[in-house]
Amino acid sequence: MVGLLCVAGSALCSGSAVVLQAVAVRRLPHDTGLGSTLARRLLTSPAYLAALVLVALGFALSFVALRTLPLFLVQAGRASGLAVAAALAVLLLGARFTGRDAAGLVALGAGLVALALSVASAPVAAPAAGVPLGLLGAALLLGVVAWRVAARPPATRTGLALAVMAGCGYALLALAAHVVDPTRPVELPADPALWAGALGGCLALALTALALRRAPVVPVTAATVATETCVGALLGLVLVGDRALPGRGLLATVAFVLVLAGALAVARFGSPESLAEPEPVTAQG
Repeated sequence: MVGLLCVAGSALCSGSAVVLQAVAVRRLPHDTGLGSTLARRLLTSPAYLAALVLVALGFALSFVALRTLPLFLVQAGRASGLAVAAALAVLLLGARFTGRDAAGLVALGAGLVALALSVASAPVAAPAAGVPLGLLGAALLLGVVAWRVAARPPATRTGLALAVMAGCGYALLALAAHVVDPTRPVELPADPALWAGALGGCLALALTALALRRAPVVPVTAATVATETCVGALLGLVLVGDRALPGRGLLATVAFVLVLAGALAVARFGSPESLAEPEPVTAQG
């Protein structure tokens, strides 16, 4: 029960952070790259700082949930944060629901209930030898590729590529949190999975900001959420043996698809349409 409550809390935090991030990045110049200028601009934005606090809190809650729940359930729960973003957009920004949005929320809710019924709390299985080091290698490779893509001229296609890579970064962070053993604090600094998660998370935050400034927020949000949810779930199944309860594998699969489809249906609420466009800003530094 504690794990499921943490998943719900994480969804609330991540959904709220989506709206705040969208507000903050609209003031970035379109040609901002992956470097110190990006960090300086974002860290002087109150909206983005508030989003970071919520992201950190949401991750902490996810970390607790990952001690006893499979990664595919926690990832699906995080994806449901888009429903929170939808509610905030309606209540605070004057956005309106459509029939598609309502159907998406129903699918999302039904999928979450079914997922909760398909799993039981259990200790995390130890990863196979080499998995933590492999995660660190994947995070470093992601950083190199992301740097090269971010250096390209601003374009919608580039923004979507950055969104997919941001989703991969979040997935690496989630898997690292799943396999790190917090009961051995003395050994944590030497755990490659810890550093892989830190690098993946930092990359994901920066790449999300760049993607939101280079491409429409709806496809960016959808690409990031879909990649994070599916890649994270797949890594959990393949690398650490996450499984549903015996006889409930089909239920878990259908539920996962419902949550993902519902989240993507309401992905447009990551882009508050009622916000005015900012004054043009030119990149400096």
